[in-house]
Amino acid sequence: MVDLVTDAMSESDRDGAQSYVVFRLGGEGYALEVMRVQEVLDVQSMTEVPGSPKCLLGVINLRGHVVPVYDLRIPFGLHAGSNLNRASSVLIVETEQGNDSRVTGLVVDRVSDVLEFSPEEVQPSPQLGLGKTTPFVRGLIRHQEGFLLVLDLDRVFSALASLNGEGV
Repeated sequence: MVDLVTDAMSESDRDGAQSYVVFRLGGEGYALEVMRVQEVLDVQSMTEVPGSPKCLLGVINLRGHVVPVYDLRIPFGLHAGSNLNRASSVLIVETEQGNDSRVTGLVVDRVSDVLEFSPEEVQPSPQLGLGKTTPFVRGLIRHQEGFLLVLDLDRVFSALASLNGEGV
């Protein structure tokens, strides 16, 4: 799956189009800028951290580094971890906090593709009608028979930090 992200990064410059990792979570389609995703992993065994918040599923060893893995279902108001299976994936993303950068994992139901969309195809998200995901959505992309919700990763991490009571 890592190759999908790498290949898309090299092609994303033509015509101003941007590549997005497309994934499913709780029955909805989401898109995240491929430049924010370092790699995509199959769900592997995680070490649970006693006393950690519900949204922290555990930590994994990624090439000698301890990486926290979060369940996006919690801030999105979905049932926690209810659909973890072999199709589930972990998006490895890098976040910036001040001068610090941290690598974090986000569990999603399934990564389906890496697609390119022009800036004109990303529509602003409506203020109503998206339920609890509204604060995390920065736009909509019409795709096939529906829409992809374009995530605002910085807002997602702000929500995770407040659920944790500290920085992610």
